[in-house]
Amino acid sequence: MAASRNLPPLSSVRSFEAAARHRSFTLAAEELAVTQGAVSLQVRKLESFLGKKLFVRQSRKVELTQAGVQYYEACRRLLADLEDATSRLLSRDRGEILIVNTLPTIGQLWLMPRLADFTAAHRHIEVRVVSDIRPLDMQADGVDVALRVGPLAGRRYPRHLPGIDLTLVQRWDGICADYLFDDVLVPVMSRRLLEQGGPIGSLDELLAFPLIHTASRPHAWRDWLNALGAALPPQRNCPDYGHFYIALRAAQEHKGIALIPEVLIDGYPGRNELVVPWRPEHPPKSAGEYYLLTHGAWAERAAITAFRGWVLREAAASIAANAAASEADDGGPDASISPAHAKAQNESFAGAARLP
Repeated sequence: MAASRNLPPLSSVRSFEAAARHRSFTLAAEELAVTQGAVSLQVRKLESFLGKKLFVRQSRKVELTQAGVQYYEACRRLLADLEDATSRLLSRDRGEILIVNTLPTIGQLWLMPRLADFTAAHRHIEVRVVSDIRPLDMQADGVDVALRVGPLAGRRYPRHLPGIDLTLVQRWDGICADYLFDDVLVPVMSRRLLEQGGPIGSLDELLAFPLIHTASRPHAWRDWLNALGAALPPQRNCPDYGHFYIALRAAQEHKGIALIPEVLIDGYPGRNELVVPWRPEHPPKSAGEYYLLTHGAWAERAAITAFRGWVLREAAASIAANAAASEADDGGPDASISPAHAKAQNESFAGAARLP
């Protein structure tokens, strides 16, 4: 007769893992839809089973003991593997469901116009797109993959680069980041406004027009001009809009010049009415990039593998298209990243972002 396994109760492991991840019994209780007392009871049962203290309980928070840190890592991996295996088994009967979390504008203007091609080629995968601007928590939010922009953890950026007021993820544990493309801001205005105001051949001539500001990047114009060695001119009742899509609409309606991430422009429905009137010789890149985020524990799922490969190919195509558009606009060499460099960036950044 086989010996019985020396395993703790799964309910206690779930409560402990959630409490350890949040460093809070209250937040763990909210996640598991139970009371704080129930979480505390399950943790005490686990501590009794192990004969070791897992938490140091303080007045307003809890901290893991050394034994708790070691046991949390084992529990985290166990539950992630169990969840992944369960998802794979369930998907055989109902088809794969892929939850894609994205920032609203990149989702609307870059991802959605392309997504039909992916779903047509992978009819067994049901893609559900969720928009969110909060820092990502893949496990807590039930997200499979995400499109985000921001500074990569552990990477240092020169101070003069335009900032991005967004955080990629709350916790980097197990997160893999694939580089997609740089965040390069370009001025955009309506063709009609450009025809009325005359050609723009310099930065000074550009700044003679009203500047459209975007609340999601409140310092974009200031930072971009600083990177070019210029200063933001005195405000002249410059309009301010909530996010990039609305700023593009304002530019289309001849209200001024908007400063927009280049990758968003082609997906905008009124693209043919807009023009990039002037480009600096060396366009400054922002202090952050666009990434596809996945979790290492789920990376081998067929749906995630297929979606990741497709997104990386689409990103490389966007880079090439933007490079061609830049050369057409100014007739000169383009400062955009090349597809070959993008591949090198992918390999470099993905390796750097596979954090423990």
